[in-house]
Amino acid sequence: MSYIKTKLSIEDKDILNDIFDKLENINIPTTFKTTTSNGANHAIKTGATTQKDARQTLFGIYNGKKSKFNELHPHMMKLFKKFINSHQANFKFKNVYVNRNVVSKKHLDSGNAGMTLLVGFGKYTGGRTILHIKKQNGEYTPKKFHIKTNSLTFNGSEIPHESEHFKGIRYSLVFF
Repeated sequence: MSYIKTKLSIEDKDILNDIFDKLENINIPTTFKTTTSNGANHAIKTGATTQKDARQTLFGIYNGKKSKFNELHPHMMKLFKKFINSHQANFKFKNVYVNRNVVSKKHLDSGNAGMTLLVGFGKYTGGRTILHIKKQNGEYTPKKFHIKTNSLTFNGSEIPHESEHFKGIRYSLVFF
């Protein structure tokens, strides 16, 4: 299995709209940097450090303790769990990486080895996710998905992935 595409239900979309409203009231830090610095490995890998409007943060467990944003906004993990229970109740996760307005360059994940569930939402157009699927001959073929209408479950440490440019406000949640 390389990936699973799962259509979002009306209930899923309602929960994501609620998550959108709550996230818009949280000051997620920018990842834009004029110089490279330690501690921004994921943001550098995805290209977010070169994007002035890009914002990223983690909810969940980091280095054995609750993340800063989990401590500041504990209600968000409840909403994330509500979404997963509605959408794909058997999917297990400990962390949710939140991307706001990130156009991700092609990369492999390292901190979230194993299965990842990716979903997008917000007021945007474009911004498809591209999975580079390895064929039997060893070559890769790009497959494009609208994560605003379907979630994707895949191993991001084995399947290179990226996103296209978009217009508007685009969030993606990475459950792992």
